[in-house]
Amino acid sequence: MTKNFTWYAPNAELLKCPVPGCHHIGTIITKKHCWLVHGMTRDEVGEKYGKPKRILTYSENQIKARDEEWVNNT
Repeated sequence: MTKNFTWYAPNAELLKCPVPGCHHIGTIITKKHCWLVHGMTRDEVGEKYGKPKRILTYSENQIKARDEEWVNNT
């Protein structure tokens, strides 16, 4: 996972909530999630735990190319 500077995921990536023990993953970490699950505003979560971590994902074309490469090499 790489560091992120916003609460919104770029491109086709996902974000993981920065609160330890929270396994919430999405394209955005909402204010509602922070409040309902952690009892804090998003700003408070950010100050205490930092910004969400980026989870890099593959595009559909990258997956197809990887699968074709695997088939060709076996």
